[in-house]
Amino acid sequence: MLKIFISVGEHSGDLLGARLMKSLKDELDAGHNIDFQGVGGPLMEREGFKSIFNFSLLSIMGIKDILINFFPILKILRQACNYNLAWKPDIIITIDAPEFNLRLASMIKNKWKNAKIVHYVVPSVWAWRQGRTKILKKDFDHILSILPFENEFLKSFGIKCDFVGHPISTNVLPKTRDVISFKRELSIKESTKIVTLLPGSRISELKRMLPVFIETAKLLAKKFPDIIFICPTPKLVSKQFKKLVSGKNIAIKHIDAEKISSEQFEKTKNSLYACSDLALATSGTVVLELAKASVPMIVGYRAGFLTQFIYRLFVKVSSANLVNLITKSDNIPEFLFFRCNSKNFYDEAIKILEKKRYSEAQLISSKEAIRELGYGSKDPSIRAAKSIKTYFKLD
Repeated sequence: MLKIFISVGEHSGDLLGARLMKSLKDELDAGHNIDFQGVGGPLMEREGFKSIFNFSLLSIMGIKDILINFFPILKILRQACNYNLAWKPDIIITIDAPEFNLRLASMIKNKWKNAKIVHYVVPSVWAWRQGRTKILKKDFDHILSILPFENEFLKSFGIKCDFVGHPISTNVLPKTRDVISFKRELSIKESTKIVTLLPGSRISELKRMLPVFIETAKLLAKKFPDIIFICPTPKLVSKQFKKLVSGKNIAIKHIDAEKISSEQFEKTKNSLYACSDLALATSGTVVLELAKASVPMIVGYRAGFLTQFIYRLFVKVSSANLVNLITKSDNIPEFLFFRCNSKNFYDEAIKILEKKRYSEAQLISSKEAIRELGYGSKDPSIRAAKSIKTYFKLD
């Protein structure tokens, strides 16, 4: 029996974890002999994962949010560490969620020197807090990256990692009939402009970004009376979304992950992207989803005062969205912190909605970024599973 402990901290990690589990079972050809346990989500559980902790508390961002939840998170850290010390898994795989997972790895290695630990998704040490490279070098045996420029960056710190490709590169675009069906279900006419709102998958993001998007939507509705706004929300933030839009005097169609299956939610979301004229998005992985679907977008990000202050002092990159970083361009418009307001979003949205050619440069950058992320290569989860198998000699 091969025992594998996996730790994830949010919906995207749950998806990565589920895909990796499936690929590990296929690659090792012994699915019934692998025991997967740890901190996971519903998608991983469907692959046979046993969750010993709920990951919902770990889906936080910002220094203030971490400080507020410090003691509950510390309790989970200690419990997860002690569980590993007692269970003694053959391999520990931490996926993304660096605020939690890097600490977990350090705690485990401090008490169990021979623990074999893999980290999947490199924290953004290339942007800020480069001190975390010391943890990556000291506490992890193997590192899997999903961004093409990370290998070279980590090499400068004496850290080896394996680029396996980004999961977004394998996203399947919806069929025409699915898009037609989607429009029919929502009674959307062919000529209607559709704006997708993506305020974030974390509650802290939603609280800061959704009000900006709502105010932008109100301004756009005055300019385009027939425009439609649609917001797909993962389960974790669905209730909060409903509270925030209540009484705001703006019609926003809601695709609620709480009311449909995970597969149907992803399928519906992809159909939405396929017919969107514009997306207002919070900086994050969703930017790459939009790039894969060739959706014109405007990206924003807000944070608490303390996070903004530290960001300004220490962040070493000029852009907050991955398309611009990968292509070394500024073709994706973005507004950060105090510039992230409804006026700036509205002014940029008008240009995109009224002039198709205005967004051509960003769509070219989007295609280039997706190509760099491994589009056309082997599935990243298969590459990740093969890398783990080879490194730990699991034949």
